[in-house]
Amino acid sequence: MFKPVHTASKIFAAYLKLGNHPAKVRLQNWMGRTFFRKGILLKNDSGVLFRLPANDWITRIMLMEGGYEAQSLQLASSILKNGGVFVDIGANFGLYSCTVSKACNHLKIIAVDPNYKIIPTLLQNITLNQAEAMISVFNTAIAGRETFVTLAQPAADNLGTTQTKTGSIGLLNIGSSTLQNLLQANNITNVTLVKIDIEGNEFSVFEHFEFEKFNIENILLEYNHLSPVPFTNLVSFFKGNGYKALDINGNLLHADSLISENNIWFKKG
Repeated sequence: MFKPVHTASKIFAAYLKLGNHPAKVRLQNWMGRTFFRKGILLKNDSGVLFRLPANDWITRIMLMEGGYEAQSLQLASSILKNGGVFVDIGANFGLYSCTVSKACNHLKIIAVDPNYKIIPTLLQNITLNQAEAMISVFNTAIAGRETFVTLAQPAADNLGTTQTKTGSIGLLNIGSSTLQNLLQANNITNVTLVKIDIEGNEFSVFEHFEFEKFNIENILLEYNHLSPVPFTNLVSFFKGNGYKALDINGNLLHADSLISENNIWFKKG
């Protein structure tokens, strides 16, 4: 469980947990801007440290609940316990990359995020956790083909909502890479785990992926209302490429299954 380190942030966390009242959101946003300009430092029992922007939605969740996607994080750590290669697509502030860097040895981690706004926080958290030798950061979008994509963040208070849109030239456009090219650039042919959370664009990354050239043992894929592919089609696609669909507790998924934490575990074999 992540807890705030300093007294001021502990008071702020306690206030967030209080009942709602008029103008509470405005007041807490003012408090975040005024008292936590350098962010809020959180730490868990394993010594993982995160310095996070006070007014980001995920920061608020972690302050109130003590974590975010805790079961999925535990699954990732379990999969990577003996080392290997971890590709974190949609790394955000480093929740997965930094956590597994502390929990697991002999890891090579590729952390990817398209949003330039979060990269300084990601780099800072990697340094806080002394994981520079283990993690390489790529500020790019991962997509089904190499092209230019428009970068958008629908929720101003949630960096995790960052989306990329192909074929739509907007205010800020960045280059995208395929997963194949990312792996080739890092001389990787075997991947222990790919975690992918890119706001509905997950399937496009794998639709034309060369599974026969690259061995990916496990995929932890976000699936929610933003995903354009029906569940049965998604499961059928991965089954055809040698994967079974599980929930984050290792149970076989069916069309009417609850997808805990909006993550599907595709396990090879």
